[in-house]
Amino acid sequence: MDNKTIQAYNQDAKNIAKLHSTLIPERIYQLIQQFFIKEGDSVDIGCGIGRDTHWLNQQGYPCIGIDASIGMLNEAISLYPSEHFSEDYLPSLKTLGTNSFQNILCSAVLMHIPQAKLECACQRLLELLKPNGCLIVSFRATNEPDQRENEKLYDTINTKEFLNFFGSKGCKILLNESETEIKRDLTWHNIVIKK
Repeated sequence: MDNKTIQAYNQDAKNIAKLHSTLIPERIYQLIQQFFIKEGDSVDIGCGIGRDTHWLNQQGYPCIGIDASIGMLNEAISLYPSEHFSEDYLPSLKTLGTNSFQNILCSAVLMHIPQAKLECACQRLLELLKPNGCLIVSFRATNEPDQRENEKLYDTINTKEFLNFFGSKGCKILLNESETEIKRDLTWHNIVIKK
C-alpha cells in the first residue's frame, strides 16, 4: 500500500467516514449476492469504515474487515463494535493465512497500490482464496496528472493485463464490467474472479 495514501486516510478519517457512510455500493452488493458463497468465510480487504464488512455479516457471509489505516479502523470499530477488524495491508497481508477464505471483497483498494507491487498484491489475493472461492474487485483511475487526489494514490490499472494475470493462474473471469460515474467523469471497473 502507498504510504502517503495511508497517511491521508489517517489524517482525514472522520471526514472520509462521513462521506463513505452516505455512499451505498449497490452494484457491489448485487454482485456479492450473485457470486459469493453463502455462509463462506469472507474478508473485506480495505474495509475502511466497516460498512461493507457489517453488511456482509448481516447478509450471511461471515466476514472480517482488514484495513491499512488505523484512523479508518477506529471509525469502523466505533460504528460497528460487534464486528472484527484488524490492521494489515496489501501486498503482504501477513496476518491472514493461505487458503483461508471462500469470499474476498477488495473494493476501491488496488488503485492505491503502486503499479510495481500490483502483481504481488494479486498473487497474495489468490493465495488467500480457497479453491473455487470468489474474488470481487473494483477499482478506478483518476483524471489528475500526478495520479493523486487529496494525497491518495490512484495508479492506473491495465484491465487487460489484470485479467490476463488471473487467467494465467487458471482462474475464471465470471464478470468484467465498467460503469461511468458521470458526476466526476470516472470509470469504475468491477471484476468477479473464481479460483
